[in-house]
Amino acid sequence: MVIFGNLKKKKLGLIIQKIQSRNIKPLLCGDWNLNFMVKNKRLQELQNLLESYSVMNTVRSPTRITPSTEFLIDVIITYRDIPILSTAVVDLVASDRLAQIVEINSGEKNRRTKTVVRRQFTHNSFDGFKHLLSKEVWNDIYI
Repeated sequence: MVIFGNLKKKKLGLIIQKIQSRNIKPLLCGDWNLNFMVKNKRLQELQNLLESYSVMNTVRSPTRITPSTEFLIDVIITYRDIPILSTAVVDLVASDRLAQIVEINSGEKNRRTKTVVRRQFTHNSFDGFKHLLSKEVWNDIYI
């Protein structure tokens, strides 16, 4: 489940209750518009709410970095009893944010055959991509 924006505590509580009533343990993730690196009353209230449902944020590093600031606003929330194998924040260069990766042990073996899909680049597809990029407005990009 992906959650974006200014999520209200009450609504988050209802979402978690609904999930718990179905006896599933999902990952809640997205941009929560709250910097988990800055301790304040709003963050403490959210952490208390998460704690009351035995869930936690697994992301520990900044997810948006500018020359003057660092933010941890993109989160992956999961239940405390789900075995986390690893977490990482990765710069994919395609966004103003860093990607978050969490590896969990679901306790089940992968029964599916792994399928790898690769994009085939040709001169025509690359030229088309460059043409589409040239038509984009880049005024809102800050470096």
